[in-house]
Amino acid sequence: MVESMSNFAISLLLVIGFYWIAEGNLNLAFSLTTGVALFFMFPTFTLWSLAGLAVRNRVLRDRLLVNLGVSVLTAVGFALFLVWVTSSSKVGLDQEGVASLIGGSILVGITSVIGGLVTYRFVIDDNKPRLKRTAYTTINTGPQTQTAKPRAKSVAQPKKTEKK
Repeated sequence: MVESMSNFAISLLLVIGFYWIAEGNLNLAFSLTTGVALFFMFPTFTLWSLAGLAVRNRVLRDRLLVNLGVSVLTAVGFALFLVWVTSSSKVGLDQEGVASLIGGSILVGITSVIGGLVTYRFVIDDNKPRLKRTAYTTINTGPQTQTAKPRAKSVAQPKKTEKK
């Protein structure tokens, strides 16, 4: 799940950056990114998470390949689906809108691959030290109970006052 979230965050930042550079307007970049995230990135994130659950105990290389495979397959799948829908449609469609959707799908695919490579190269570290179960146990640092016999209770003596 951490890998999916990291990949999503990096991909989202790359998409925002691409639209900001392409359009020259940050507000328009956020608006376009919202649409792309809704249609393409959230379903891809869901597939990353489900595939990640299936391969969570595998080595880093296998998880990377599954993540990249999901990214490429969803991008190509969305693009081919949109091409199929537009080619078999009997009503007139806005060709510019369809082209921007297909371009958004391909953009998400490219940024997802880059995000996956960055995630698995710089964010995820399989060589980090693994903590054992005992690392999470608490260490009792408070006062210990004594096993020696208890002391006798002292009787309070009234204080003596000196007379002058």
